[in-house]
Amino acid sequence: MSGIAPDKKVNQITKSERKDLTDLLKNFKINITDFWSIEQAVITSGGISVKEIEPKTMRSKLYQNLYFAGEIIDVDAFTGGFNLQIAFSTGYAAGKYASTINEFGGNDE
Repeated sequence: MSGIAPDKKVNQITKSERKDLTDLLKNFKINITDFWSIEQAVITSGGISVKEIEPKTMRSKLYQNLYFAGEIIDVDAFTGGFNLQIAFSTGYAAGKYASTINEFGGNDE
């Protein structure tokens, strides 16, 4: 679709080809023609109980400086965006608060 030869080495791709590839990726369209039933939707079930996690920080209530995100947490949702939103939101929170751990094992916040 990009017009770039599949065997072309990255360092040989021209500036014009890079621009065309970027435009292609930014404007890539997919036409959905059908979807599966809810019975065929795939989710992960089980994991760390939400009762063991501080919801604001995603930090374990049982182990200091252990954070959880995404499908490791026992939260089920329909596919199609809800489970992705859970992964993105919990990942953001866990990353934000885990990054505040100082060299002494405590949080800077």
